[in-house]
Amino acid sequence: MDIISHALLTNLVFKDAPTSQRLLATAFGILPDLVAFGSMFNSVFLRKILFFKKPPHSLFPPYIMRLYFICHSLIIWLIVFLLLWLFGFQWLAIAFCGWGLHIVIDIFTHSRHSFPTHILWPFSNFYFSGIGWSNKWFMVFSYSLIAFLYLVFYF
Repeated sequence: MDIISHALLTNLVFKDAPTSQRLLATAFGILPDLVAFGSMFNSVFLRKILFFKKPPHSLFPPYIMRLYFICHSLIIWLIVFLLLWLFGFQWLAIAFCGWGLHIVIDIFTHSRHSFPTHILWPFSNFYFSGIGWSNKWFMVFSYSLIAFLYLVFYF
């Protein structure tokens, strides 16, 4: 899913949390993509503007895919979550669930053609080929659903 949707959905899930924890969870909700693609943002963004389409995977260097696998692995997320919890950072561990939510959303909104989410990496390359979030009809549906949920829960 796109980074704005991740932020909006994480903010919605953590709406009853204290403001500082909600903001941190929302930041964690977008961090997997920022870590994986942040270094490539400018060049990919410029190429997308120049070609008026989604850039091909060949433009992404191998380290981007490695970062993507690390940041989108439920195994890695669980290890970090457990370490935070066990070392007494429960407040931070709960906010870190924003990262986990990001992964769960991506499992179902990434297809095998566009950055499939290898949820059990490094032990397995298993992924679920979901609906590509960049499909126009899906974007309209997801933003409509997000808007509806905000209306229901905030007004």
